[in-house]
Amino acid sequence: EDDQAAAEAEGDLGYDGLRDELRKRKNEALKLILVAAKLIAPAIDRASGKLSGYDWVVEQLNAGNQPALANEMEMAKAIMYLSLKEFDQAIEVLKDFERKEQHLKARAATNLSFLYFLEGDLNNAEKYAEMAVHNDRYNARALVNRANCLYERGDLEGAKMACLEAVGVEADCVEAIYNLGLVNKRLGQLEDALVAFKKLNTILPESVEVIYQIGNVFDHLGNYKQAIKWFELLHSRVMHDPGVLARLGAIHSKFEDEAKALHYYSESHRVYPVNMDVISWLGAFNVKSETYEKAMPYFDLASKIQPYEVKWQLMVASCYRRIGAYPLALNKYKEIHRGHPENVECLRYLVHICTDLGRKEEVHDYVVKLRKAERTLQEPATTRAPSGNLGGPGHFKPQGIPQSTPQSSPREQPEENFHAPQRPQGRAVQVADKKGDDDEWGNEMLGDDLLPGM
Repeated sequence: EDDQAAAEAEGDLGYDGLRDELRKRKNEALKLILVAAKLIAPAIDRASGKLSGYDWVVEQLNAGNQPALANEMEMAKAIMYLSLKEFDQAIEVLKDFERKEQHLKARAATNLSFLYFLEGDLNNAEKYAEMAVHNDRYNARALVNRANCLYERGDLEGAKMACLEAVGVEADCVEAIYNLGLVNKRLGQLEDALVAFKKLNTILPESVEVIYQIGNVFDHLGNYKQAIKWFELLHSRVMHDPGVLARLGAIHSKFEDEAKALHYYSESHRVYPVNMDVISWLGAFNVKSETYEKAMPYFDLASKIQPYEVKWQLMVASCYRRIGAYPLALNKYKEIHRGHPENVECLRYLVHICTDLGRKEEVHDYVVKLRKAERTLQEPATTRAPSGNLGGPGHFKPQGIPQSTPQSSPREQPEENFHAPQRPQGRAVQVADKKGDDDEWGNEMLGDDLLPGM
């Protein structure tokens, strides 16, 4: 800084090549000293587990009349504390910068804001973000921190403007561009989000997060051809990710390419066999294809994953009935009845299948139980309004798939985690609509159409 002031003061005297060369050499020497200090500090007194080496290096730099380098080492010490997840010590070191020069105060405030944001202390995060912006208006990362805080407050337009301002200050600030894309998605401005993510893809062409976001936006726009292109590119980067495979299956299903949808869903199931929506789709697909023997293992697995969801067990029994294995179907219904003695659907199936098999004594017992269960089911309806559960007992509720929820921050959001498989919307209903007497697999309550003919 002193050299710059001297150079400006002597500007009228013309260009001084020797002074410029001396300045360059001095800056290069300071950089080398700083690199050496950062290498030496962690190695000093490493056995104690403390960062006393940084304190020693800072003392030596101050003694050598290098306060700027000493401040850089203090900042490096705070960052080392952050990497060790010792946040209290990092905060203590960073707060010391509040009494120092303005540019150092801005850097420290930026780090403090980010740290408090990660800890969920939004008030302090906002406080230090504003302090950082006040001390350095052209600090892109401080503007990103401000955008994050505004996003958490629900001010999406304000967050968008802060991201745009950060991009204006630093055109290649990847955090600002990525957050801008996420904010635009949240605002429903998908075309603008796509522009942001494509720009970021030119800067970070290997980033799987960016590739996922582009494919996801195309999917939301209904451009399935482009969505498939980008998700296949993502698949080439993360070969065995079950979420990517399931998402490709879902998009191919919406694109009405059942063969490829089956391939990708099957691969997803092979890698991660306990995803309920993948299991549900595969089971429903085999029912639609009338290959009930192949559907049974999927429904059986689902019943083991969700043992308290009776619907999966009823599907297994129904598959037995569809292939004509009535004794096996009867045994399965009896097993279900032992675990769920008041389930009306199971009792109805038992009455009808025992009638078909000529077991009159058992028919009488199950009819009595059925009437009792139906009376029990109808009693609450006479005393209170319907609860709104149209599915009734056994109503299928998808499990295991993260739905769209408010994000913790623009940069970290569960919805945008590409490891999360997406449920192919409407597939189960389409399967159920195949023919009038078909089972409503995987969507609504199993009805009388599952019962054997009398």
